[in-house]
Amino acid sequence: MSWPLVKLHDISRPKQWKTIASSDLLEAGYPVYGANGRIGYYSEYTHELPTLMITCRGATCGNVHISEPRSYINGNAMAIDDIDSSKIDIKYLYYYFLKRGFSDVISGSAQPQITGQGLTKIEIPLPPLKEQKRIAAILDKADAIRRKRQQAIKLADDFLRSVFLDMFGDPVTNPKGWEVKKIRDFLSIKNGYAFKSEYFVDKGNYVLLTPGNFYEKGGYRDRAGKQKFYDGPVPDSFVLKEGDILLAMTEQAAGLLGASMEVPSGLAHLHNQRLGLLIYDFSAVNSKYLLNLFNSPSIRKAIHANAVGLKVRHTSPSKIEELEIGFPPFDLQEQFSLIVNRTMAAIESMNIGSLKSEINFASLSQKAFSGIL
Repeated sequence: MSWPLVKLHDISRPKQWKTIASSDLLEAGYPVYGANGRIGYYSEYTHELPTLMITCRGATCGNVHISEPRSYINGNAMAIDDIDSSKIDIKYLYYYFLKRGFSDVISGSAQPQITGQGLTKIEIPLPPLKEQKRIAAILDKADAIRRKRQQAIKLADDFLRSVFLDMFGDPVTNPKGWEVKKIRDFLSIKNGYAFKSEYFVDKGNYVLLTPGNFYEKGGYRDRAGKQKFYDGPVPDSFVLKEGDILLAMTEQAAGLLGASMEVPSGLAHLHNQRLGLLIYDFSAVNSKYLLNLFNSPSIRKAIHANAVGLKVRHTSPSKIEELEIGFPPFDLQEQFSLIVNRTMAAIESMNIGSLKSEINFASLSQKAFSGIL
């Protein structure tokens, strides 16, 4: 089925408002939306009704949200105002943008952005309003399923953090009264190697791990098409093993400093500079305990407090090794590890279900906007 194409500017008025300073955001008031969805509250609102918005600056450029009623959309996002509700359904337009994406209208590399001029290129298939609402209703149901699966995975992650605190307490304040040790008493941290940029490649047998491979909350982050590889001479002592634990020693993104991750299976991974490798006795310290120790808020705060640098914070092995914590018995660490393994197995199962729901949603979207749903 072929539907007429209309220009976005013919059915709406994309507009940017001024950015609200963080000092002007309030604890209570009207919601303010920016590059990452809702970012705070303000004393005034601009949009009486829910409004479609497109992130137009930074790393999240091209993300799509629908704001709450009576909200302010700041200059990091473009508000799609004055949509004629007699011709187009806002949810239909939202799902169309999710499927379409904005890669063809994003300009700039160091600072990606979408401009009003760029949006003039966008055309939208426009079926009758009744058909738009039918499509939106179907995609709403599929979207609700995938969001519930994502929420279940997040709750499982939160559960492990809660179990860690329940079993061990805060590592820094040590409410459980465990033996106090410096981190250097049970592990050491090895610096990475300065691999030469002239050998960086887009594909290869050696994966070059960097702080960009960490999530801020901890864990390995697959950078997909942005991943760096290495095709030069490699010192054997800087080739990592599956299950090795690394720390981010540079705060490449806010909150990243001190984040931990396990080296994944697959290709050979390299221990690059700005990453610290944990060296410890497996019979005295449990790896799952260590992963969660370094991702606990109090340890991360202590690491950040001892770091140096104004624009980019960074730390050293000796600074981390000097930190003192309440160190729990090994058998309790082992019990925690069993809980982690069972929970991670459940998360893996949920991830499979989540992937299936993502594929189903993408398939429905493809059919919907091809006129065959």
